Amino acid sequence: RGKFAVVKKCVEKATGREFAAKFLRKRRQGEDCRPDILHEVAVLEMAAASPHVIGLHAVYETPREIVLVLECAAGGEIFHQCVAEEDEAFTEKDVVRLMRQILSGVAFLHQHGVVHLDLKPQNILLTHSSPPGDIRIVDFGLSRRVDAVQEVREILGTPEYVAPEVLSYE
Repeated sequence: RGKFAVVKKCVEKATGREFAAKFLRKRRQGEDCRPDILHEVAVLEMAAASPHVIGLHAVYETPREIVLVLECAAGGEIFHQCVAEEDEAFTEKDVVRLMRQILSGVAFLHQHGVVHLDLKPQNILLTHSSPPGDIRIVDFGLSRRVDAVQEVREILGTPEYVAPEVLSYE
């Protein structure tokens, strides 16, 4: 459960494949959020070619919600290994591999004019937990499309992870 969505594991009956269903309310605090959700869908569709961005399988709409059916990243958030005791933490070799994947995913997004704006350990998932699988970047709810000359002049993201220069409007 995040600030704006609930994610539940689901199974495709015909194949038995597991997915993650992200339920997003179309109205929050009286405001129409449908355009923001459709932006997230568009980013996920654009990023389908990246192996390091979560895969979008299907989208369903009900009168109150939009449901994104996403690839299931069964390894969970990297946050848990980042704060784990030494015996449960990533090895140095794992960190090198995972950082390359994170940077590759972010570079792909930037090459396609998308900035995530809320990249944090809770928004980076693993395909498997043990041994650590591959990286999947998730949650594009705050992302923005930008061009080479445009600046984002909003303070967005999770306060604990926002860069100091962003907070000081540099």
